[in-house]
Amino acid sequence: MVNKRLSILLPVIGLFIIILAAGCGASKKYVDQAVGEERARNEAALSNVSTKVDANAAEIERLKSLAQQIEKKADMAINEAKGYENYQIVWEGDVYFNFNSAKITTEAQATLDQAGDKMTTSKGSIMDLAGYCDPTGSDAYNMELGMKRSQAAKYYLVDNFGLNLYRFFDISYGKRKAVPTNEGNTSYAKQRKVHMRIWGRPQQ
Repeated sequence: MVNKRLSILLPVIGLFIIILAAGCGASKKYVDQAVGEERARNEAALSNVSTKVDANAAEIERLKSLAQQIEKKADMAINEAKGYENYQIVWEGDVYFNFNSAKITTEAQATLDQAGDKMTTSKGSIMDLAGYCDPTGSDAYNMELGMKRSQAAKYYLVDNFGLNLYRFFDISYGKRKAVPTNEGNTSYAKQRKVHMRIWGRPQQ
């Protein structure tokens, strides 16, 4: 009877063992796959972090280099500016413009030529140019026109005398300093101008 039962149970036990073994194999395969995927994710994450660290290091080096360049240029500017606080006006004059115009006139050229000669002979001198307009028109329009006038005078000197742009400082007052009068166009013509001042070292 026992042998009969064993003969019945043995195939069942064997089948169970086979199923269990298959199940263990499947579980191991799943675990290996999961571990492999996790390892791949970790390696990718580490690679990404490493790339970011390298990129940050490169960016830090770039910023350090840029800071050094800026500091060097600042030092150069300071060295160039030494003594400017002792400058004084060595020449000044006005050039006038027609109504609603920034074109250099023949009369203006004569004055600009004097200024160009002075800047050529006065080594290290600088010039400020202020553009003015009469009271007619809008504030915005006159600010732009005043700048066009000061730049027209500046570029005349640069083009005709070979002077460097860094020696010029231009500004526009537009009509902010214009004075309305009852004299009409005669008075207004005197307000359509660029006032120029050449600054240089005190004459010995």
